[in-house]
Amino acid sequence: MKDREMISCQDAVERVYEFLDGELDPGWNEQVRKHIEVCKKCYPYFNFERIFLDYVRSRGSRDEDSGELEGRILAVLGREG
Repeated sequence: MKDREMISCQDAVERVYEFLDGELDPGWNEQVRKHIEVCKKCYPYFNFERIFLDYVRSRGSRDEDSGELEGRILAVLGREG
C-alpha cells in the first residue's frame, strides 16, 4: 500500500477492534487512524465502538463476572435485531 493512498472504509472497519485494542502493526494503525480522522461516514462508527468498548471494559472489571456481562450484552443485541 502506498503511503499516500487512503484505505477504504471496508479496510478500516474490518480492523476496528484490532485498532481499538492496540493490536495493529504501526503501518496499519496509522492508516486506520488517518482514515477515521477524515471519513465522516466511519468516524461515528469508530467513536461508538470506542465508547462501547470502554464501557464494557469498565463494567467487566467490577463486580460482575465477565461471562455474565457478555451474556447480558448478547441478549440485548439479540432483542434489538
